[in-house]
Amino acid sequence: MLYRLPEVLQADADQWIFIVEGERDADSLAALGLVATTNPMGAGKWSKLSDDSALYGRKVAILPDKDTTGRQHARDVATRLQGKAAALKVVELPGEGKDVTDWIAAGGTTDKLLELVEAAPAWSDAEAAAARPAILIDTEEHRVVIETIAALSADPEIFQRGGILARVVRDRPPNDGIKRPTGSPTIQALPSANLRERMTRFASFVKLNRKGAEVPAHPTAWLVAAINARADWPGIRYLMGVSDTPVLRPDGSVWQQTGYDPQTGVLFESDASFSAVHPEANIDDAVVALDELLEVVCDFQFEAEEHRSAWLAALLTPLARFAFEGPSPLFLIDANVRGAGKGLLAQAIGRVVLGREMPVSSYAHDSEEMRKRITAIAIAGDRMILLDNLGGVFGNDALDRALTSTRWKDRILGRSEEIDLPLMPAWYATGNNVSVAADTARRIIHIRIDVLDEQPEQRTGFRHPKLLPWIGDNRGRLLSNALTILSAYCRSGQPDQGLTPYGSFEGWSDLVRQAVVWVGMPDPCLTRVKLAESADTTAGVLNQLLAAWQAYNGANGVVVSEMMSQLYPQRQSPMLDDGASGAMRAAIENLASTPAGKTPTARQVGNKLRSFRRRVVGGMYLDIDPYGGRKNGRVWRLHGAPQHPVGDSGDSSDACFETEKGFRGDSGDSGDTSTTPYAREKQEKI
Repeated sequence: MLYRLPEVLQADADQWIFIVEGERDADSLAALGLVATTNPMGAGKWSKLSDDSALYGRKVAILPDKDTTGRQHARDVATRLQGKAAALKVVELPGEGKDVTDWIAAGGTTDKLLELVEAAPAWSDAEAAAARPAILIDTEEHRVVIETIAALSADPEIFQRGGILARVVRDRPPNDGIKRPTGSPTIQALPSANLRERMTRFASFVKLNRKGAEVPAHPTAWLVAAINARADWPGIRYLMGVSDTPVLRPDGSVWQQTGYDPQTGVLFESDASFSAVHPEANIDDAVVALDELLEVVCDFQFEAEEHRSAWLAALLTPLARFAFEGPSPLFLIDANVRGAGKGLLAQAIGRVVLGREMPVSSYAHDSEEMRKRITAIAIAGDRMILLDNLGGVFGNDALDRALTSTRWKDRILGRSEEIDLPLMPAWYATGNNVSVAADTARRIIHIRIDVLDEQPEQRTGFRHPKLLPWIGDNRGRLLSNALTILSAYCRSGQPDQGLTPYGSFEGWSDLVRQAVVWVGMPDPCLTRVKLAESADTTAGVLNQLLAAWQAYNGANGVVVSEMMSQLYPQRQSPMLDDGASGAMRAAIENLASTPAGKTPTARQVGNKLRSFRRRVVGGMYLDIDPYGGRKNGRVWRLHGAPQHPVGDSGDSSDACFETEKGFRGDSGDSGDTSTTPYAREKQEKI
């Protein structure tokens, strides 16, 4: 609604009501005894008002900020109030100041302002038309398109993104299967009808009649189609995302001004108040900020301190998302029992970052269905996504690809065109004792709650029994604390904490992970070790298969089609019922994930074996014999993996610690992990 609306409603009919660009300017005029208002979210957002009828029949003076965006905003407001206000003027204040607050600071007074308003001419239809360029529609289509795009560049509400024209919408979320709270901003492709409307708002079109005279014209269908298909629109801003919070930049500075940040391409829109992040924040400020942030989770029982550290990393990740390159891992919040608070723990992050619950999507086990949901997330530009209440084995090809990508290519459902969009959400998931596929496990940071209560939902004695309302009351402070940790770490030169590399997520690791350790918390990646041990269902499946294979075939080679014929003979032949054959059938059916009573095909089994080729489990692995091909197919053999004694590669404690930290294949160079106090403590315990 209009800012300071009660004062507008109570103003005398003969008083001038001043429209300015921001709340600060309205407050400055109110301090002079004048009636002033503005719309939320800054320039270009007058159309977001639910109702501006309080200005109808009133004397309205618009005071624009002295820049291109401010002047365009003033023209937009004047155009909308033309014919509705009793008197309407646009008055640009003299002097070098940018806005009315600067003008007042330079000596401007109430009497002087009213004098300038009375002397200014009334805004007219002719002036509104004069503010728009006239574009001649003729056969020089390239010129018409270029001039129209130039006119559209003055529209503060139009953007380009991934080869499409886009707009930001809050009150009409797309029907794409993602559950978003009311007011969530989404990015949507600009409909052709809306593009045509915007063209007429920022340009006037003419054509030549039979006598060669210019007459008014509508934008033609070919012009709208040509602009839509352009894929590149000079002067129209590129949109990376929409943020409800101040934006951390790669240099550590924080964009805290409502509006578009040209450095990151992020549109910061919020009507909430935030505590300013000090530009000279240091490690001492960060430590104080850490203590205040951890109060959010003081009532949660984490399995270990590194899981609390992982929660902090989960909170910082969406705030740092536009300050590092590359993808970020998924944060899996699980618990040993229902009612432990995993959903509340996830939504606490959403309340701090977004001021509301984060968008929720169900997880699809089918890779094709999951791909469609990821495409919807990429189109809408969601900053955070929660995959809630996981069941079964978590992980598939589509999700794995999304977690290691920052762009997403796909075809829009129902249309032939392909999109290539930024994909930069922070990913979260919740479940109980979640089982994770091997390829997905290495893309996950684990946050584990461990509550040894039979009925955990009946616990009492919490410091914050109503956590989400408490976060809402303290959101500005909490958000400032989180940004202080990140900004202080960046401004300190991002000192290296001696952590092992995290393959595929180097950018996230260099900023968020290192900042968490720098401020005194354990390495959040330590949680990946136990997750790999307890949740990797693939290892269990392979272990079963390799043990059954050893009993069934030993070191002899086997062709998959021949083995399947022996294990599953035709109906007229009896099925082998010895223990080794039965164990092998059970292992194959588990490997192929076939429904009960359905026989897996040789093709299914062969494809699965190829995906696990040369993976070592329990000291054994399967591989294709390069010299043992037969007429019916390639020969698979069971091998024992070479044994590498710990002492062969150097100091045994270092080797043990590296295994504890994570997978050698993920980390590359082992690095020196003993530089942090927490690492030294872990090493001593091992």
